[in-house]
Amino acid sequence: MPVTVFFAKVMWLVVEPLFWPAVAFALLALAMKGRGAIESARQTKRETGTTLALYVFDFFLVAPPLGIAIALIATTVSRFSLSFVSESTWSAAGAPLTLLFAVFLGDFTSYWRHRFEHTRWLWPAHAIHHSDTEMTWLTGTRFHPVNRVTTVLIDTTVLALLGLPAWAITVNELIRHYYGEFIHADCPWTYGLLGRVFVSPVMHRWHHARDVEGSGSNFATVFSVFDQAFGTYYVPGPCTVPLGVNEDVGQGLSRPLMFPFLSWWRVARERLTARGVVAETDAT
Repeated sequence: MPVTVFFAKVMWLVVEPLFWPAVAFALLALAMKGRGAIESARQTKRETGTTLALYVFDFFLVAPPLGIAIALIATTVSRFSLSFVSESTWSAAGAPLTLLFAVFLGDFTSYWRHRFEHTRWLWPAHAIHHSDTEMTWLTGTRFHPVNRVTTVLIDTTVLALLGLPAWAITVNELIRHYYGEFIHADCPWTYGLLGRVFVSPVMHRWHHARDVEGSGSNFATVFSVFDQAFGTYYVPGPCTVPLGVNEDVGQGLSRPLMFPFLSWWRVARERLTARGVVAETDAT
């Protein structure tokens, strides 16, 4: 195979997962904003560059070992019969109901995992996702490798332990992934009464609000019922407040990648200094 053909195929493998969503969201933006969509795209240029750099890094260096980890989790649960629900139970339920349960239970799991990511232990990594000040559908792909690891391992392990078939877990991930991209899009939709069942773009936009009341809310991806049930639902109206984080996570690739590690090291030094383990001059 010629080198140019091989290179083209590799590039298409990288680009394809973003190409069709990009076309769909571009058409949606043009329908809503007209020519204003072009100016909006220009405003996101710098942050989009960072997101794409993180995406390519993830594609080649993070996703492959995560794929192996997912296979090991599934194999371990199956080999040692660790699941709490038998495969026959899901077979008896039928494919449509099994998929509904997979998405519902997957969103329930991710709700609590997402809340954990907003604690001081995981926030430095999750802050990379929140650092976009001009949130677009691409923000749904902007994640630090540590954040990707916690997301995949926690979500996959729980669903595997529930005995859900591999196809249902996979389709659940696809649904939640693409719906996650949609709720990050710059759409002024609240869904009306349906917003009490499903997460709307406006609801999730409030989740990305910077340093305002309600920014610690709206953790679900698909079903808003979880936020309502656990007291984290916050949609006072259209979200027009600034987005992003107070921390300077930087742009490009290296600074966002290093940000959480530097944050954790800074906290560790402060604690060691307070205990007298590290001299104060060494902690500066």
